[in-house]
Amino acid sequence: MISVANRSTPVIGCVRKRPFTASGRLVTAGTLPGMKVLRMYHAGRDAAHRERDRALAEAGADLTLVVPSQWPGPDHLGDEDFRVIELPVLRPGDINRHTYADPRMVADLIADLTPDVVDIHEEPYSAAMHQLLGLLGPQQAVVAYTAQNIDKRFPPPFARWERAALRRLNGLYPCSRQAASVAIGKGYAGPVEVLPLAAPAAMTAGDQRLDGDLRLLLVGRMVPEKGVLDAVRLLADARLSHARLQLVGEGPEVVRALELAAALGVRDRLDISGWLDAGALATHYRRAHIVLAPSRSTRSWTEQFGRMVVEAQACGAVVVGYASGALDEVIGNAGLTVPEGDEQALAAAVAGLATDPSRWNDLRTRGFELAATRTWDAVARHQMALYERALAGPAPTASGRAAARETWGAPALDGVRPWALPHLADRVRTRILGADR
Repeated sequence: MISVANRSTPVIGCVRKRPFTASGRLVTAGTLPGMKVLRMYHAGRDAAHRERDRALAEAGADLTLVVPSQWPGPDHLGDEDFRVIELPVLRPGDINRHTYADPRMVADLIADLTPDVVDIHEEPYSAAMHQLLGLLGPQQAVVAYTAQNIDKRFPPPFARWERAALRRLNGLYPCSRQAASVAIGKGYAGPVEVLPLAAPAAMTAGDQRLDGDLRLLLVGRMVPEKGVLDAVRLLADARLSHARLQLVGEGPEVVRALELAAALGVRDRLDISGWLDAGALATHYRRAHIVLAPSRSTRSWTEQFGRMVVEAQACGAVVVGYASGALDEVIGNAGLTVPEGDEQALAAAVAGLATDPSRWNDLRTRGFELAATRTWDAVARHQMALYERALAGPAPTASGRAAARETWGAPALDGVRPWALPHLADRVRTRILGADR
């Protein structure tokens, strides 16, 4: 893997598949089977986020993955059986505002690779999407990812960028039906394949049994919208006096969780750890009887998918949570959801499962069945089929919000009008985002 820092550095770094020359031009080393796919993904530095890419390569894609050379997270990428290229970005760590530092490098890369499909794993309204679409020819097949399940009416320049992207894209793979509804309602008219996230390979079945202590688990950012304190308050319910709660993650709610647990007299039944790698996290999932998902929507955020749901189901834990955002859709019939913010209903659902092993086992079995359909291999097969559809021809006429909701259901929230992205809310102008480019 090559970190490209300037124009004299090779543009193309090859891992196992093909060599490169000092000029940055590919040297032919045999024709690889399958369509040529160029993926651009800000989170691709993390090995866990490259599981999709590994599966695509296994499914036959001649894959090149471009990742930022600077981004919060792992410094070392490790080896892969497909090409991974590092390119410098501006505003590293800023998901929606980062752009590639030298557009000429990206243009040279595209010219060298001549991809059949360019897969931009960024939101349609993002600065990176706007920049990359400007570098691609009008005949290039382009597909993109979206998780945005709130029908937000963005301010300039985001609204303009989003409209242009949704008109230009040849394929879209939202992670939920809600996200599909939003994109189609805003004018996207091409092929759609709703592709769930999948559990890492380390997430395998545990041997949990409902005997002894009830083991509860909450995984994620320790922030108010994740319902951390709702989970802690469960321990004070008289019906759950035999329950222990494990929190895995980091954030400001950790201190408040400890304080609340002490005030409620349940501190001895609360355990907390920071972020864990997939193997260590899988161990916690395999010990848990119930994984909690008490997320609370805010004006600008709701659960877009809930990765912990598929991880829990793969490991044999039953998910109980609020019907927040896409959680109801993702949990399906393999867990329980209650109205968002109804702590009494949440406690009743957890307590009910704790005293009904037959029902808990039934939901656990359904979770395994659902997890078996949400593997990266399955995702890759459907994603490759989407690439084929994107190459097939022009998109049909856009259908609008009403038709989108009839087909895909309603968004999580409707008509939200943020002044700007959350971290820009105090700014009067957004020209720093590159609106003048």
